[in-house]
Amino acid sequence: MRIALVGNWPPPHGGVSVHVEALARVLWARGVDVRVLDIGRGDHSEARVAPARGPVRYAAGLAAVAAERRLVHLHTNGANPKSWGVALAAGRARLPGTPRGLLTIHSGLAPAWLAVAPGRRRLAAAACAGFARVIAVSEDIADALAAAGVPRSRISVVTPFSPAVLEGRAPPPGLAAFRAGHSPLIAAAVAPGPIYGTDLLLPAFAELRARLPRAGLVVFGPGAAALSGPGVLGLGEVPHVEALAVLEAADVFVRPTRADGDAVSVREALALGCTVVASALGERPPGCLLFSVGDPAALAARLAEAAAGRRPGAHPPATDPFDELLALYRAAWARRPLPDGGRSRLRAPTF
Repeated sequence: MRIALVGNWPPPHGGVSVHVEALARVLWARGVDVRVLDIGRGDHSEARVAPARGPVRYAAGLAAVAAERRLVHLHTNGANPKSWGVALAAGRARLPGTPRGLLTIHSGLAPAWLAVAPGRRRLAAAACAGFARVIAVSEDIADALAAAGVPRSRISVVTPFSPAVLEGRAPPPGLAAFRAGHSPLIAAAVAPGPIYGTDLLLPAFAELRARLPRAGLVVFGPGAAALSGPGVLGLGEVPHVEALAVLEAADVFVRPTRADGDAVSVREALALGCTVVASALGERPPGCLLFSVGDPAALAARLAEAAAGRRPGAHPPATDPFDELLALYRAAWARRPLPDGGRSRLRAPTF
């Protein structure tokens, strides 16, 4: 069995790219023949990763993996026309006799985007028809796909997190000194625009710091280097191993987003022992302290609650959702149906 993973490859180290890289490395470690088509920025150095950004390179990449009779697994956001156009093309990238592939929809913005107009839902349904299985990272996304006309029997809900993403930590420069001078230490992943809730985070942290003058905030991600203020360390974009080191050092991880699917960073923080404060949306795992979306006062109150508590300690997950993906690959390759519409946990195949 040969697989083609199609999606963003880091850098930048966002949720989708981290997931695709971790999945590829797990498959490689198990001896699976995997080729990656990078439809993101293309700043990679992996021998088994081919740049495929732009229509010409994307078409050429899909033609190459089809010629190699690979099962295609596309990862995309599902929240704009370009995403579904990419899915339409990937769903057709196979030769006769080759199994239909898998499609994973990652973005928490997808349900709202699909709800706007029937034409969007028809486009999504047409794109999904080219795949044997459509994977949603949250129940909200699964419901939106079903409402668009994708049969429930072909939708699986699979968490995009794996313990494999926790491998390796390398503290960024300046973190140890900042950690030594601040307690509690709050961490957050940010990006430009209102979705990540930076406009909520900074005032809430300032309120916390008024109560606890030694509190510190470490932010990483696109645009984070420009953030400043008393007790704030803006790291900018950092490699994933450095982001994990920040989470491991922090007491609290905060995710004040206004839209989410299933945030990998939230599950990473929980696994590494952080208390997690997050907006009440998307697929939040047990153990998070939730607050109402867009409510700065509620966020400030939750931060104070988290700062007053004890760090819970590391709790890596007992099972690996990547095993479910491996089972889905095997089922698609064998062209056999899955029980319960693919929603029950399946025994991982042996390669």
